[in-house]
Amino acid sequence: MLSRLRARFNRAGSPRPLRSSTARAAVDPTAARRPGNVVLRRRRLRTEVFAIRPSRRLIRFRPTPWWIAGAFGAVIAIGTLLLSLPIASESRDWTNGIDSLFTAMSAVCVTGLVRFDTAEHWSGFGEVVILALFQLGGLGVTVYAGMLLLLIGRRLGLRASNLFGMELSGAGDWDVRRLLRRVLTFVILMESLTFLLLLPWFVSEFHGTRGVWMALFHSVSTFNNAGFDLMGGSNGLTGQINAEYPITVMGISAFVGSLSFVTVFDLRRRRRGWSLDTRIVLITMIGFTLVGMLIVALAELQDGHVLGGQGPGGAVANAFFLAVNRSTGMTTVDMAQLQDVTAVLFLPLMFIGGASTSTAGGIKVGAFIVGLAVVWSALRGRHQAEIFSREIPQAVVLRAITVVLLGVVALTVGVAAIEITEDGPFLPLVFEVMSGLANVGWSQGVTPTLSDAGAVLIVVLMFIGRIGTLMVALTVPDRPRATYHYAQEGVRIG
Repeated sequence: MLSRLRARFNRAGSPRPLRSSTARAAVDPTAARRPGNVVLRRRRLRTEVFAIRPSRRLIRFRPTPWWIAGAFGAVIAIGTLLLSLPIASESRDWTNGIDSLFTAMSAVCVTGLVRFDTAEHWSGFGEVVILALFQLGGLGVTVYAGMLLLLIGRRLGLRASNLFGMELSGAGDWDVRRLLRRVLTFVILMESLTFLLLLPWFVSEFHGTRGVWMALFHSVSTFNNAGFDLMGGSNGLTGQINAEYPITVMGISAFVGSLSFVTVFDLRRRRRGWSLDTRIVLITMIGFTLVGMLIVALAELQDGHVLGGQGPGGAVANAFFLAVNRSTGMTTVDMAQLQDVTAVLFLPLMFIGGASTSTAGGIKVGAFIVGLAVVWSALRGRHQAEIFSREIPQAVVLRAITVVLLGVVALTVGVAAIEITEDGPFLPLVFEVMSGLANVGWSQGVTPTLSDAGAVLIVVLMFIGRIGTLMVALTVPDRPRATYHYAQEGVRIG
């Protein structure tokens, strides 16, 4: 058999494929065990054209920074329409457009300035609308939009991930899906805890379902730094100046809300593992709270002043409540009765506000501290901003300086404009402008007396204060877009 096989090879002059695996095994005993030693022939398939239609579930969401302004604007427009309806007011009359717009803007921008008392003017439906607005505005419409997109299955593109990451964590280096879920869990947990702690006191004071509703309303309002209350009488919480328990609970809730959930998440690590941002936020927020309490103690605890006659417990509780509410707007005292020195010293605290990505307003403590670091580094002859032995990236420095300078410009223009539209003492008007721009909600009695032009001015300032810092942060790129440089030339300074 082997001779015949050799003859076949010799006649062909070259090896021919063996048709039988048995024959191949006879030539080479290991051939049967080799993979691929059997050739399979298949019929050639016809060419077919497949039309692949992209699924809507795979369409990537590609927002721009201006999408944030549009989202806030849409929610404000819907809120204005709902609040203008007769069903939203106790009198069942239409509420004029400017007042509805002012209230909707104040709620979405978590400011708390009101043209009239919330409990007396708005019906139950109106109160629900206001609560929904400041719940949406507290953590940002983009957060809820991101959650909705993830729930319906749409994928977030790179730009969308950066956008949500920037608003949520300030750095964009988090898993956005995971972070959105953690944010929702954290919000529900904190608001539920505040509600449960406030519920016994509100039920005992206001009884029945009204007490339950007020506990829920104030728990959401304080955590979101919204500043709205349902106490009635246009006096806010001034009637509860001696109620140390609820104001302490609400003060702690407001303080946690102004820290930002990113900071709270980071606190679960060991102290040495805390990020630079967390250390800056904790030190600054605690320091500003102590400074605010010291200001109140020195200026307002004397007899005849707003906190005169308070015992030690009441003095500490009210001083703490005022200090932490520099970004919330709730108060147990009549702000118009504050000493001028207290109002003036609280202005910069209001302007700085709380932590980035928190429910607080202002230019944010991060921008303020980075600005100070730039000044301190320059005075030491250093060309890099440094904090806690860490160098701050140039993009972050540019964002911080831009936010601070634009905030000063907006404040200056706002003060000049309100001096034109309104008549009254200078300090209360400045206080009003600062309260609107920094989304605080404190007023020295100016808000109800504003003209239509003045009300529109405050509306614009509230909107700028709420989205301005985030817009700047998203607009300034991490890396320079230009690939060229002009020739350098000095400018005289000093």
